[in-house]
Amino acid sequence: MKKLKVSTIIGTRPEIIRLSRVLAKLDQYCDHIMIHTGQNYDYELNEIFFNDLEIRKPDYF
Repeated sequence: MKKLKVSTIIGTRPEIIRLSRVLAKLDQYCDHIMIHTGQNYDYELNEIFFNDLEIRKPDYF
């Protein structure tokens, strides 16, 4: 059976925090592509959340 294809677009810190557990499940059960818009990008404001919440790097940035 084919996996469902899902794209997730994230860009703000609240979205990253809110979707952290959902993203992991999408990776586990779907053919998941994550796109980061780079909105308000700053290492201290975004990359820290990716590391602390154990979110993989986006496929597209």
